[in-house]
Amino acid sequence: MTPRRILASGAAALLVLIVLAIVTHSDSKKAASTLPPTGPGVLRAHIAAGNLTLDGPVRDATEKKAIESAANLRYGADNVVSRLAIQATADSASWLADLMPELPRKGSGFGKIDIVSTKKSVTVSGRVPSVAAGHALLQAVDSASGRTAIDKLSVAGEGAGGALQTAIDKAVKGRTVSFQTGSAAITTSGQAVLKSLLKPLAAAGTERVVVGGYTDNVGAAKANLRLSLARAHSVVVWLTKRGVSKSRLIAKGYGEAKPIAPNTTVAGRTKNRRIEFTVLSG
Repeated sequence: MTPRRILASGAAALLVLIVLAIVTHSDSKKAASTLPPTGPGVLRAHIAAGNLTLDGPVRDATEKKAIESAANLRYGADNVVSRLAIQATADSASWLADLMPELPRKGSGFGKIDIVSTKKSVTVSGRVPSVAAGHALLQAVDSASGRTAIDKLSVAGEGAGGALQTAIDKAVKGRTVSFQTGSAAITTSGQAVLKSLLKPLAAAGTERVVVGGYTDNVGAAKANLRLSLARAHSVVVWLTKRGVSKSRLIAKGYGEAKPIAPNTTVAGRTKNRRIEFTVLSG
């Protein structure tokens, strides 16, 4: 083959590769954008195979830009499809920009994830790699949106651990294990919440559960950390005295970290003073 033919052949091969790259890129964006549009007033973030589709109303151009910038930073501009529309009467969607760093990326073991927000609720659905990963995603949505997310997640290869987490969440039903002010003593209403966990814990087998204590941000951070651990330990003691194996319960204190509501209001601080139960296996 002559040098001229070699060059021509190489140029042709390069052209084919470029065309394939363009087609593949276009197909990737097209695949991400073939989702049907949301209904009126519905805000949606759909994550699949490293692509993010945003759809629904936002309040103004500033909010729209902030969400899209956060999305591009998280997933790369080539992997984001935005159908966000400015609507002056829409609820604020700025929380979606705050949530963006917590959303799963390609290779993290997550399946398709949908976060759908309406005036009445926020729903999180899809497949997660573990109970703990799903719980962390729900916490992130709760914290960013300021609302309790409706859990419609399922665990890939879900086993007893996933079933236990579901049973715990249903038993708690959004209630809080409360304590006396500045103390690790569980209140009567807090004990009622714990009592509802005895049956699912007894039926679950050997799955281990992290009992995590949290506080608001009032007071010194070190004192809050100690108090959160003391409260988690009180819960473990209460449960073990009623038949739950101590080897299955792990008390951890997180202090004022990871608030699920603003600490600027009484209601927000009340939500942040909480106990969370996270199943480790499943």
